[in-house]
Amino acid sequence: MRIFNPEELFYKSVVVDLETTGLFAGKDQILQLCAIKPTPRGPVVFNRYVYAKENPAYWVNRIDPENLKNCPTEREVLQEFWAFVQDRDFIVSYNAAFEMHFLEERSELHQLPHGNHAYICLMETFSDFFSTGWKKLPVAVRRCLGIRASKCHDAKVDAYLALRLFSFFCFLDRPVQLEPIFPKLFRIKVVRLKEKREPVLSEWEWEDEELPF
Repeated sequence: MRIFNPEELFYKSVVVDLETTGLFAGKDQILQLCAIKPTPRGPVVFNRYVYAKENPAYWVNRIDPENLKNCPTEREVLQEFWAFVQDRDFIVSYNAAFEMHFLEERSELHQLPHGNHAYICLMETFSDFFSTGWKKLPVAVRRCLGIRASKCHDAKVDAYLALRLFSFFCFLDRPVQLEPIFPKLFRIKVVRLKEKREPVLSEWEWEDEELPF
């Protein structure tokens, strides 16, 4: 287990979501890439659409290739993305294994160096905390945040929802424990509130305070 203070982990992370033309990074491409960096002054947002001739996944993400004609190439967007996240240690996303696979494989395809980030999976975190098995993002935000999210896919909307979900789990407990589930891939390990636990010695004291988001 790796242990962090909540604020330390929160501000060392960037929340990412993307839309693609399919599920296979070897042949499909990124259509939209959004990254949100939480800061004490508020979120800093990177949101880019990518040029594509066609979109076989239009029925899922409703991204029309006609609207992408003047957009930058995937290589250009990925290059800009890695520069944007270089000051963060963790990439957080709902289905982090998928994002990690796409971001790194598509970057290697374009011969772009990518950061040596660790990834935090919110889907694995939610599944472990509630013992539910994998659930989609709308289910998680409804249960944790009381938000009824649209079933339509949009990387920017989903990244904001994932940011709120990350804040929820990050500030549930002090300190925060990261549990490895795969090389470079972690989930937040939170002791379920109904379970008895031994006190954790920490410099942090419980206070009544609002979450950053």
